Amino acid sequence: MPSTKYTKKEVVYVDPLHTAKTLVLVYLSFSVPVVLLALFVAFIRDGELPGFTVISALILNALVGFGLLWLACKVYNWVADRFGGIEVAVRDTATPEVKTPSNQD
Repeated sequence: MPSTKYTKKEVVYVDPLHTAKTLVLVYLSFSVPVVLLALFVAFIRDGELPGFTVISALILNALVGFGLLWLACKVYNWVADRFGGIEVAVRDTATPEVKTPSNQD
């Protein structure tokens, strides 16, 4: 590591519900195009695709993604409790207030 002063922190707990809700949106942004491509290929191959298939594939994708992310958070918390969590190095930044869309004039 460079000579800049860092503080080590350990991630010992992640909230499964909040994390899964947030990450499922990221997951869906990548997986929905793949699911739609698979449905398109199925349509080309079979010549038809019931609307129920499309809707159920998208809903199932979201539910499975949420469930797996929730489960992953639970497993992480169990492992972090018994063996230790992920260590990260953080440093304080001495920067003035950063302009974001919510606090601009």
